[in-house]
Amino acid sequence: MLTPEITYSALLIVQALHLLHHRIAKRHISFAEVASSSVLCIPPTAPVPALLLMAVHLLLIAVQVVGSVWIRRLSPTWEAAR
Repeated sequence: MLTPEITYSALLIVQALHLLHHRIAKRHISFAEVASSSVLCIPPTAPVPALLLMAVHLLLIAVQVVGSVWIRRLSPTWEAAR
């Protein structure tokens, strides 16, 4: 059964791997990474409805996975920004 603690931990791991992927692929981060980081500032024990917190965690996990799969399309290279 999913709990806010499990989805929080999963988002934390996916976020770390996704940021590492950005570094290896030499791609800029986007608003999605900022949003995920902001949500991770809310502890899983916060007085927020558990279903809402888990839904947000799962949605952001999906966004990070899609972002990693399509990183070349969705993120500009470091050289292109100069």
